[in-house]
Amino acid sequence: MLGLTKPAGTQPGRGQQATQTLPSNRFLQPVQRIDMNLTDLLGELQRDPWPVTQGKRPLRSLGVALSIAVGLLECTFPNTGARIMTFIGGPATQGPGMVVGDELKSPIRSWHDIEKDNAKFMKKATKVSSI
Repeated sequence: MLGLTKPAGTQPGRGQQATQTLPSNRFLQPVQRIDMNLTDLLGELQRDPWPVTQGKRPLRSLGVALSIAVGLLECTFPNTGARIMTFIGGPATQGPGMVVGDELKSPIRSWHDIEKDNAKFMKKATKVSSI
């Protein structure tokens, strides 16, 4: 959908130069090339405009975000080592990989809960991480 793969038949003919850039370069760049833009972007970050209701956790779809990041990397740089860095402020509270509900009254699981098989979202979260 993002047009990250090369369309068929784009090989340059004799005497033609390959001046096209890879489709992935529209979305992914080395840090050295975007250092200033990234610094500016991080400096302009603002507080989330959607306030969280009292007694609830913010909704975080970390499993979906990681799935998209892995898909992008697999399709743009196949069979290549890569790193996905996540900067999050709490647990995944919705979607695949969810580890705790959004109600603050329900505590996040501890290793004691996992050991006693008393972690509510453990089995589903483990299935997501093993895919």
